[in-house]
Amino acid sequence: MWHKALVLLTALWLGFSATTMAQPQPAQRVEHVSLQLKWYYQFEYAGFIMAKEKGFYAEAGLDVDLRQRKPDSNPVAEVMSGRATYGIHNASLVIVDHKIQPLVLLATYLHRSPLVYATRKGITSPYDLRGKTIMISTRKDHFNLLTMLLEQFDINCKNSNLITNSARLQDFIDGKVDAVPVFLSDQVFELKQKNVPFDIIDPHDYGFRMAGAINLFTRQQEVDKHPQRTHRFVAASNRGWEYALDHIDETVQLIHEKYAPHKSLAALGYEAHTIAKLFQRDQYPIGAIDHELTLKAYRHALETERISADQDLDFYLYRNDILDKRAVDFSDAEIDYLRRKRRITMCIDPDWMPFEKLDNGRHIGIAADFIALFQQKLPIPITLLPTRSWQESLDYAKARKCDILSMASKTPSRIAYLDFTTPYITIPLVIATRTSEIYVNDLATLKDKPVGIVCGYAVNEELHNTYPGMHIVDVDSASDGMHQVENGKLFAYIDNLFTIADQIQKNYIGSIKISGRLDNNFSQVNLCVATRNDEPELLSIFDKLVRSITPAQRQAILNKWTPVASVNEFDYEMFWSLLGIMGFICAAFLLYFHQLRKYNCLLLKLSKTDKLTDLYNRSKLDQILREQSERFHRYGTACGIAILDIDHFKRVNDNYGHQTGDKVLQQFATILRSNIRTTDVVGRWGGEEFLLIAPSTTSAETTRLAEKLLQQVRDTDFAEIGHLTASAGVSSIEDGQDITATLRLADNALYVAKRNGRDQVFCADPLNPPAPPQQY
Repeated sequence: MWHKALVLLTALWLGFSATTMAQPQPAQRVEHVSLQLKWYYQFEYAGFIMAKEKGFYAEAGLDVDLRQRKPDSNPVAEVMSGRATYGIHNASLVIVDHKIQPLVLLATYLHRSPLVYATRKGITSPYDLRGKTIMISTRKDHFNLLTMLLEQFDINCKNSNLITNSARLQDFIDGKVDAVPVFLSDQVFELKQKNVPFDIIDPHDYGFRMAGAINLFTRQQEVDKHPQRTHRFVAASNRGWEYALDHIDETVQLIHEKYAPHKSLAALGYEAHTIAKLFQRDQYPIGAIDHELTLKAYRHALETERISADQDLDFYLYRNDILDKRAVDFSDAEIDYLRRKRRITMCIDPDWMPFEKLDNGRHIGIAADFIALFQQKLPIPITLLPTRSWQESLDYAKARKCDILSMASKTPSRIAYLDFTTPYITIPLVIATRTSEIYVNDLATLKDKPVGIVCGYAVNEELHNTYPGMHIVDVDSASDGMHQVENGKLFAYIDNLFTIADQIQKNYIGSIKISGRLDNNFSQVNLCVATRNDEPELLSIFDKLVRSITPAQRQAILNKWTPVASVNEFDYEMFWSLLGIMGFICAAFLLYFHQLRKYNCLLLKLSKTDKLTDLYNRSKLDQILREQSERFHRYGTACGIAILDIDHFKRVNDNYGHQTGDKVLQQFATILRSNIRTTDVVGRWGGEEFLLIAPSTTSAETTRLAEKLLQQVRDTDFAEIGHLTASAGVSSIEDGQDITATLRLADNALYVAKRNGRDQVFCADPLNPPAPPQQY
């Protein structure tokens, strides 16, 4: 009975299911949109073609009308008028009639522009273009890398023959022009096919970068009214491009058969492989937008007056699932805030080096480098609002004229109108006085003396509250405070270590010193990004940006700007000692003529040998350095230089006595002498410093040799003291170009090695020379 009932129920259920499945399902709503291309069908638009042909648009519920170029219209006008939903432009910044168009940049597909100059054979640099016949665009708002290149090298109608670009290669082939704009992707192939001799001038080789010729954009109304449709269109287009680049042969064949039969398979294949390289997929996800390139284009447009000064960079932040790998993971609320915000205004301290400074309208210094890192990860620009002083910057922040302060400390008065991120730099606070003053170990000793602090600084407010009777004098800037200390108007100036060290190094060596560090209550300053507290989204955004900075990035910035003063003092004691010895020998020569040969030999040895270590002395080393310098300038022969210094040698003298210290120096000299090549020279440079000269050796090879020597030092058991270590700084004459500069590079590299923990080798980079700190 139960069996029959179960069979009956099963039959009824299957019948119901079949009836249900037979019912027509509601069809997915298909939305009709259009994409206006900038040119005729070719591989340049392969991603959109394959998104349509492979059904990616259809899967996204879109029926896409791909429209190739129309003779009487352009993509910008078509999209702005609403006749096309989306469009393609050759730059991320769209300028029409000196105005930035209110368009939304959705995706960028080429991260290196294919636009270059094809030139007559022998014209290989922009300097060669002067006086030649050059095709250019005569439109003032035409904005590309070629016009930027010509402007940079001052090529204009006064010194060259500039003619309107006819977009015809035949004028170049017929010899009517010397330079013509071409695309690497297709027109270069045409010239090669016709066996036309030519050279290429690529703006990229001269530091000019701009998003390439495939930038997808739409109107603001489309994003506001149809955000999901916009998202689906971008995502499907990106899928199309990924497929096209992964299946080049199939894509080329399809475009040739269905879209561009007039283009040969060879031409389409050449274009495909060129465009694949310009995508730079190893650096950018497909469709990623590099907003820094747009900012650069905006600044250049302002400088060249292609846009008026009142034009803001108001491009809309569009967030999809293919954001740049380097972007911070902003929340939806933060993205929406940035979309509405459009730009962030920033105030700085105009005179606070090495942290920051307003230098001819530019923001430079440590803070500027951090802000540049933040800008790379922000889709809207940070705009500098110049002020005349730090106090004015605070006033601007309080009045809501600026959204952020690039670098500030948290104080009770400031939290009334500012929020503060996690600190991104922590620096000790120190006291600067004239060199004649004694060490200051207690702020109470300064109670009746005038002490300068920049007006508006956090420590100014804190000291006022903690020491109400302290004679604090407000100064305009660090340079103002240091100047008043030097002139005796102030007894001391208080600021952070970096700023005071920078001022001493540049302007006050020998007249001002660091006389103390503030006590525990004011031992350091924590520097943050300060954001206006009536817009809390700013705090969360910049806190994420601060936390995204890697330790390596932070250290690189600090190394670049950390000030160090290096003073090489002449060793008068050694000078007079050597002079006395030489005088004694001369007198002995006159008194004892029959010992002439003996004393001549002794004189020769003393003139080039260090008495303690029996190595070459400073005089002989100087001679060898001059000889190597002459060889370099005559034959281009490299010569490596390494300065080696025994770590903590003073402790040896202090703990074991100078006799033991002398034995250590002698044993150290023996290690060096026994482990160098026969062509190398080693000598005592002074004190516990030794100099290695490695002829016909590069910096890299000298570094390996120095590392070998340091390993030998580590492995040696020194008499009476056991084991010790050494540090080394390396450079090469081919880096410094002259002896003085080469030695300075090696000396500074040695100090970097010591600052980084000692017992290591540091090789100087001539393009980013190391700057040693003042003390260790």
